[in-house]
Amino acid sequence: MHQIPIVIASVLKPLKDPRAYYRFAFSLRETNKYNINIIGFSLKKEPEEENIKFHSIFSKNRNDFSRVLAGARFFKRLFQIKPKLVIVTTFELLPAAILAKWMLGFALVYDLQENHLLNLSQNKTMSGWKKDLSKAFVSLIESCSKPFIDHYFFAEKVYQKEFPKIKSPSLLPNKYYGTEQDIKPVTFSSGKYLRFLISGTLTEVYGILEGIEWFKSVLAYYPQATLTVIGHVPIQGYYQKLCEATADQRSIQFEGSENPIPYSAILKAYTESDIVMVPYHQIPSISPKIPSKMYESIALGKPCLFQVNTEWEDICSVYPAGKAIDFRDLTHSQQHLNDFLKATYFDLKPGDEVLWKSDEVKFLDVVARLTEKV
Repeated sequence: MHQIPIVIASVLKPLKDPRAYYRFAFSLRETNKYNINIIGFSLKKEPEEENIKFHSIFSKNRNDFSRVLAGARFFKRLFQIKPKLVIVTTFELLPAAILAKWMLGFALVYDLQENHLLNLSQNKTMSGWKKDLSKAFVSLIESCSKPFIDHYFFAEKVYQKEFPKIKSPSLLPNKYYGTEQDIKPVTFSSGKYLRFLISGTLTEVYGILEGIEWFKSVLAYYPQATLTVIGHVPIQGYYQKLCEATADQRSIQFEGSENPIPYSAILKAYTESDIVMVPYHQIPSISPKIPSKMYESIALGKPCLFQVNTEWEDICSVYPAGKAIDFRDLTHSQQHLNDFLKATYFDLKPGDEVLWKSDEVKFLDVVARLTEKV
C-alpha cells in the first residue's frame, strides 16, 4: 500500500515533542496511510520507527548563529521527502515552506501553538530594539504567509479571539495523548512525605522561582516534603538563577537543561510525584490559555496547586482535580497547603474530555481532506 508522505516541522521543538510526535504522529501512524517525517531539534540521531522518520535541522543553543540556516536545511529536506502535506509549527519555517510549496505543490498547515507577538510583548525573553525587531519580523512573516496557508490548527481556544481574521481553524488543544487511566479518589492522610513537581518549560513568567520559594516556605511545617523541578530552561541567565535558588537544598531536585528534554522524562517525573505545581504568572500571554500540564495532571490523577485563575478553577472543580492558591503569599502558605491536604480529589473520574483522542478524529479528517486535494 502506497503511503502518503507528511512532514511535521519545527526548529526548537525536540523530535519527540509531545504534540508533533505523541499526538500528531501517533494518530497518523494508526491509520497506516501515511509516512510521517518529523523535523526539528535533536542532539543525537533518532532511529526510525514504524512509518516515522526523524530529521534534525538544529542542534545548538537557541541563540546560536547557525539557527539562521535552519530554513535552508528544512527546504532541502522537503525536496528529499516530497511530501503531500506539511505541518509547520513555528513561524520561522514559513518562508521556506511557502517557497517549497510553490515548487512541489503540497498542502500547508500552520499549527499555531503560540501567539508569538503577544509572547514577545509579555514574556520577558528580550527587550529594547531586539524585541521591536523580533515583533516586526514575526508580524511580517505571519501576515505575508496567510494567503499561502491551506489550514490552521489552534492549540488554544483563546486564539479564536486573538486571531479573528483566520477563518475556520481547527481547535486542537494539548490534551493528554495517552489512554484513560484507572483513577481513584486521592486523599492525603499525612503531609510528611509529599512529593511536589514543577515540570515543562522553565522561564520567568511561568513562576518557577515563585514556586520554589513557596515550597521552601512550607518545608518548616513539612520537612520531609520534596520538590522536583525538571524541564527545558531556554534562557541562560534564568538557568543560573534556578541553580542558585536550588543550591544546597536537599529537599529540591533540579533537573533543568538548556536544551529540550525528552517528554518521557517528564512523564516519569509525574509517576514519582503526588502534587503538581502550576505557579504561572497571570499575564495576557498566559492566563487565557490552558497549560498542557493541567490536562496531564488531571488525566494522570495527580492533584495540582495552581495560581489563581478562574478558567483553570472551572476545569479543576469538576472532579475536583486541584486548588487555586497565590504562590506569592508566603505568609499564608502553610494554611493554603493545609486546606489543600484536607480535601478529597477525583471523586469524579476524568473522561475523554482531557484526552487527545477526543480531538483525534477532527485532526485526521483535516489531514485526509488536505492530502486528497494534492
